[in-house]
Amino acid sequence: MQTLLVEQPWIIGAMGSVLSLVTFFGWIQSGNSIAFKTACGLVATTILLVVLNIWVVSDREIVHQWLMETADEIQNNQIEKVLNRIHPESSDRVENSAAQLKVITFSALRITRIHSIEIQTKRQQKIALVRMNVFAEGSIRGFEGKHPRWIGLTLEQVGKEWLVTDIEEREPQHEFMNASEDSVFSNLRTGQR
Repeated sequence: MQTLLVEQPWIIGAMGSVLSLVTFFGWIQSGNSIAFKTACGLVATTILLVVLNIWVVSDREIVHQWLMETADEIQNNQIEKVLNRIHPESSDRVENSAAQLKVITFSALRITRIHSIEIQTKRQQKIALVRMNVFAEGSIRGFEGKHPRWIGLTLEQVGKEWLVTDIEEREPQHEFMNASEDSVFSNLRTGQR
């Protein structure tokens, strides 16, 4: 319900508009003042909820924006900025991925689909689990290539910053197959990093 209230203004606007029109139609047909007052209340509530929706920024929206900024930084080969987005106590997989970023010259990187952004609160800290597909194009030591991948990220909020603590990389169709138990997400359940 919280996701609907702060992340989906068009759904709230559409539902409020339909309900308001139905009650206005009922007032026009019957002349009942209760229907008119209800319609006016629905219009005011819809406007209030849409404004609230635009005003409040959820953690999921912040993480989504973080992902888009990081993808732009990688595409523009601003690798130092990307490395600043890594948690100091990140996993070896993150360290290996960071080392690969240093030797690749990217010509394109885009997030083709974000399957999910799940926010969890564990022991007074917020963790985001992200599952997405990306498409990268670049060169390494003169060899060019295109590389679609499925990426699973674990992010931890440190202060107001989100930092990468773990990464999982698979074939692009991984999301549509059964996820294995050795994934980043099962490690989070067991408390490993």
